[in-house]
Amino acid sequence: MVAKANTVGRENRSYEIRTLSGDELHNLNTHADSEYLVIDLGKVKDRRADFNKTVQVAMSAAMSAVLASMPEFAPRKRKVKEASLPQAVNEATDATDKQARAARNALRREQLNARILTDSVWLTARELSEKASFKNTNPSAGPNRWKAAGTIFALQLNGKDKYPQYALDEGFRPIPVVKQVIALFGEKKTPWGLAIWFGSENSWLAGKKPKDVLATMPKQVLLAAQAEVEGGTHG
Repeated sequence: MVAKANTVGRENRSYEIRTLSGDELHNLNTHADSEYLVIDLGKVKDRRADFNKTVQVAMSAAMSAVLASMPEFAPRKRKVKEASLPQAVNEATDATDKQARAARNALRREQLNARILTDSVWLTARELSEKASFKNTNPSAGPNRWKAAGTIFALQLNGKDKYPQYALDEGFRPIPVVKQVIALFGEKKTPWGLAIWFGSENSWLAGKKPKDVLATMPKQVLLAAQAEVEGGTHG
């Protein structure tokens, strides 16, 4: 099967990009005064269906760049189809770059989430109920009421709520400033956003993490949250 790309002519010069099988290459009608660039693309088996087209587009873009760098081949107005070849390569490159950035961002987020989880104690609803001495037969009832009232937040991990122990005082009751911070951020922060804020070093707290000073510096923690809401930075 011969897959033929555009033939580009400039005065008496031209180039043609085709993909040929081994047998077709042997039978290629060549010209004694022409030069040929041959690239072994390997076996066809298990190759993606768009492989040949991608190679043609890339090679056309490369040849266009080579010709454009030569004074004797000054750029001229080209056909729409020819001009679209480099654009197709650029679009493919842009898509690859976006995928790479998305992958890097996802990896960084996973690493951050892992740090947040390992840096604190996270309690299941049952564990929290036991520590808080809830008497409900449903161990989730008490923690759910706290969460609904905005006095504490929870992360969903493997389908279960996990509550931060740092948000609780010595009697395993929510520290008041936690509710104030949650209310202050409102919908601006998801539970994960709250966990990251509480678990990250904050310049408004002299580099301390809010979660570590909830009991000793509640006013400063609230001011740090207020500063972020108003557009200040921390970290």
